[in-house]
Amino acid sequence: MNSFTQLEGVVLQVTSTGDNHSRLALFTAEHALQSVIIRKSRKPGLSAHPDLFDDLECTLKPPTSGSGLPFVREWNVPSKRFFLAQDHRVFSTAADIARLFLDNGNHLLEPEPHYQLLIKSLHALKPGKSCLVHIKTLFVFARTEGLPVKQAWLPELSRETRRHAQYILSTKMADFTQVPDGVDIILKSLQDWLNAETELKC
Repeated sequence: MNSFTQLEGVVLQVTSTGDNHSRLALFTAEHALQSVIIRKSRKPGLSAHPDLFDDLECTLKPPTSGSGLPFVREWNVPSKRFFLAQDHRVFSTAADIARLFLDNGNHLLEPEPHYQLLIKSLHALKPGKSCLVHIKTLFVFARTEGLPVKQAWLPELSRETRRHAQYILSTKMADFTQVPDGVDIILKSLQDWLNAETELKC
């Protein structure tokens, strides 16, 4: 763990480590994926503890041992994303996107573009359009890592499926009036290609 004492990021995982503490996995613009330990608050209410998909700002106490995790001394949640839990498919896709960053976010050399992608993707999730966001997120994540998704994956698709995929990837989310045909097929094809042809876990 680096020796920084301030951390800002998006909470992608909350894991209980006992009666009094939780481990938070954050994705940050400066340090990529980081884990910290936070004491469970005994105060009632929704704001008593950082939750999944919250933006979190925290001050850290360095670990006492070289292999330990830093403790959160003070923290603030500038924004929460309650809307992600209001639709099952939206929440499920948000969890899939979180898993993408958890599984592949440890050793990114330049995490800032990925952090911006994460923020943009979570913000774009809307009922009925979550699969589109998932496709775009996977594609841009892979492209940002320098993987030949455009040159190698797209040409493998059938002519009709490739046409739909190109339309999805080139269209802004706000401009979709309806979801194109075959989105589930496109998503699975992209996931299968990335898992088989790259080191990304999708």
